[in-house]
Amino acid sequence: MNRMKTYYLSFFILLAPLVFFGQQKKDIKPILEKVTSFYDTTSRYNVAIKQTLLRGKTGNNISESYSGKFTKDKSYSKLELLNSEVVEFSNVRLIIDHDSKAIEYNKTSKGVSAPIDISGFLKHYEGSSLKSTEKQWICELNVKPSAAFVPCNKILLYINKDYHFVEKQVLFLSRELPFKTKGGKTEEDFGRLEISFTHDLTMSDKVNDKVSNYIQGSGSNMTSVKKYKGYKVVNLSNK
Repeated sequence: MNRMKTYYLSFFILLAPLVFFGQQKKDIKPILEKVTSFYDTTSRYNVAIKQTLLRGKTGNNISESYSGKFTKDKSYSKLELLNSEVVEFSNVRLIIDHDSKAIEYNKTSKGVSAPIDISGFLKHYEGSSLKSTEKQWICELNVKPSAAFVPCNKILLYINKDYHFVEKQVLFLSRELPFKTKGGKTEEDFGRLEISFTHDLTMSDKVNDKVSNYIQGSGSNMTSVKKYKGYKVVNLSNK
């Protein structure tokens, strides 16, 4: 799994979905509440995602860049990014890794994910500053002193003032990474992950997807369907 996939999926899946606004700056709190409300109450939308890893805490030295897509249709959502898919139904989550040809199956009671989990961030980060432009709020979140083993120590959120969705987030990574120089050498440096979100709220066609499009059978007899022939199915609901 490449490093961009590791960082993005960790934020998309692993951060606990706990609403935790209590210790935010008073001016940031209502803005973040509106962002959470937008993703909770907007039933159908598409989001084009562009993810870029840059070297250094500032500048425009691009190391890697990828595009992806997120779709939500009521109780269904699907993230397609970095040759992986995260598909969520009302009570089932599938993680499909095309590089390793594996499908992970698990039961979930979390509900549909959003392209960005604000409430998950706020378990480990707290608001420290707020800036305003004509069309955006820019919220800076810094890691709490009590947090440990988080992949980044600061987050910037660029929030649309009209609709209250996130248009961009910047994750400042807390550990140095190996970067290739123009001469082909490897150097350690800090990096930041910049992710832009372009929202389309005009979905017209209903998504027609189901678990049986990916896997068949149940329990220990669960296997992939013909489209995913050769993919190993890992049933985590049995553990």
